Amino acid sequence: MKREYFGMLFIIVFVALIFIAATIFGNEVVFDNLSRYIVVWILVAFYAGQYSMKFPKAF
Repeated sequence: MKREYFGMLFIIVFVALIFIAATIFGNEVVFDNLSRYIVVWILVAFYAGQYSMKFPKAF
């Protein structure tokens, strides 16, 4: 898997999970928790980026 593909896959899956959770639990609950734990989400994205570094570049 290429590094860029992993990043795109991570973003698409995360956004899809946000929309699915918003339809199940409601927008207010989901976005309240997203804004409350923003530091955790930033760390998750950072470590996903670090994990993707073990994959080769596309070029």
